[in-house]
Amino acid sequence: MSRNKKLLIAVLLLAFAAVKVVSLLWWQNSQPARTVLDQAQCNVHQGCVLPGGMQLKFSDQVYAKAPFDIELRGVDAAVQEVFVSFTMKDMDMGFNRYKLVRQPDGSWRAAQIRLPVCVQNRHDYLADIHIGKKVYQVGFAAR
Repeated sequence: MSRNKKLLIAVLLLAFAAVKVVSLLWWQNSQPARTVLDQAQCNVHQGCVLPGGMQLKFSDQVYAKAPFDIELRGVDAAVQEVFVSFTMKDMDMGFNRYKLVRQPDGSWRAAQIRLPVCVQNRHDYLADIHIGKKVYQVGFAAR
């Protein structure tokens, strides 16, 4: 292979890497900031009030290996999309995203949600609740 071809390949690889880094930085900066709620102020099993007066409640019992439901009330009527995803501190849980559906009474619900399985058998989850362009994060323990 000639020296010019090697140089061209090196330049193209560097350009590709630069585009990838710029794209990643843009994506990270475009993500909405999370409002982190303390478990003491927001117990998802008993129900809690999010900023703005929205009320969030999971099923009474949330088990790591059984489906459960989520209900959200008091969401502004202009909101078009609500979904939730789950992670753990210092652990990526893969892609899991559950869409909540607006009900006739104005509440949002998702049924039969399953938590991602933790290979370390941990039960300390974080729920990221995306309401329109806002994200609220709350920790909870599954059984």
